[in-house]
Amino acid sequence: MKNLLPLLCCAAAVAQAPVCVSGVVEPVGGPTICMQGETHRLADTTVMLKSSLVNLSQYVGQLVRVEGRDVGLVCNVLDVTAVTPTYAQLETCGTPMPGCPIKVKVGPGAIGRYAILASFGPGFLPIGCAPPDFVDGTMLLRSPAITLVVAMFPGPYGEFVWQIPNQPSLQGVQIWFQGARQDIGPVGPVQLTNSVRLLIVPFMPPCGGINC
Repeated sequence: MKNLLPLLCCAAAVAQAPVCVSGVVEPVGGPTICMQGETHRLADTTVMLKSSLVNLSQYVGQLVRVEGRDVGLVCNVLDVTAVTPTYAQLETCGTPMPGCPIKVKVGPGAIGRYAILASFGPGFLPIGCAPPDFVDGTMLLRSPAITLVVAMFPGPYGEFVWQIPNQPSLQGVQIWFQGARQDIGPVGPVQLTNSVRLLIVPFMPPCGGINC
């Protein structure tokens, strides 16, 4: 996965509908500019959801994998046909303040490898659905994304710890993180995680723990 981004971009060129993507389901609070009957969205993404087959309300607050077709005109609106538990997951802990550390972790670990990427904005690049595709999920980071780490799983999770520079000018900066994981014994598909947005806030000591 050292050349993860070129792999994803090439895969996207041949990827076919449906679209598979992971995230936390949230209700849409009211009308949006999409105006296509969207009722929910995936947190920290540009992905809107609608469905005549699935009761999306029962998944509010849950991290899931949704499958559907992109029917959006001016927005990324998925007409959802299936919702399943997501396997690849990303989470963060710590306090996003200048001078404090944060931890980003991907799981579950196995005999395999993981990657963590970051970007200054959200994106939407459907890659595939496994099976049958080699890559499962959607790239949710705006290009260019920065690869923070690619490594073998050392245990239950793969981690990256970032010490935020102690620079007040960073206040208000938003960063999106997304991960990927792959079993290699036996070899499985590359599975993309959900994305998480962090907003760097003014420093108010003490720093929070990173014991997640």
